Amino acid sequence: MTHTLEIDFARAEGAVLRLIGLVERKGYEVRGIDMRDSGDGPARLNLSVSPRDSGRRIEVLSRHVEKVFGVSAVRRPDLQPSCLTRTLERAS
Repeated sequence: MTHTLEIDFARAEGAVLRLIGLVERKGYEVRGIDMRDSGDGPARLNLSVSPRDSGRRIEVLSRHVEKVFGVSAVRRPDLQPSCLTRTLERAS
């Protein structure tokens, strides 16, 4: 099954590589990447991922992505609206 993660993060050198590397290390294959220019402010990366085996849970991956330095929000657009967004509040 393929899942989509919508990730808002601060633009910095290596940020996209950190995110993709984490996804791969946690046992997911990246099936698609979409990143659009959002001008100033945080960047948004849409990742389509699928687990390498049935023991992987997308909720766990989402929590790990939330902890990556510079990530401000992780959304799962493939979920019901009541479960869509989990935003991190970080001190600036």
